[in-house]
Amino acid sequence: MPEYTIGMAARQALIVEDGHIGTEGLSVTAAHLVCEMACHNILVTRYGDDDASVGIRNDIWFWGDARPGDLMYADAVITEINEKRIFFNVFACAGGEEFGRGVHQRMVVSRRRFMSGLP
Repeated sequence: MPEYTIGMAARQALIVEDGHIGTEGLSVTAAHLVCEMACHNILVTRYGDDDASVGIRNDIWFWGDARPGDLMYADAVITEINEKRIFFNVFACAGGEEFGRGVHQRMVVSRRRFMSGLP
């Protein structure tokens, strides 16, 4: 398994587009994706040839919104490592304001074994 340490951090950013906005505001899918990708960005820097990760827990609360043209980003930091399970704190911002935070968990897996289990 790749070597990770508590405190490693990364960011994922995107410009909010019309497609990220639904009838009730910023889509939850877009908000969660930017958070998960921030976590992934930490792990992928140390992947070996057969490494991958899968999100296995996503407890992120959103209380704000974003508008098209806003810069939306998420910052993630590793808070715990338990064998192949990596725990993160995640903070999401849009238009310069925090609008979400929570925890995410990913598991480092063998890409080959994971893909062989799919139909």
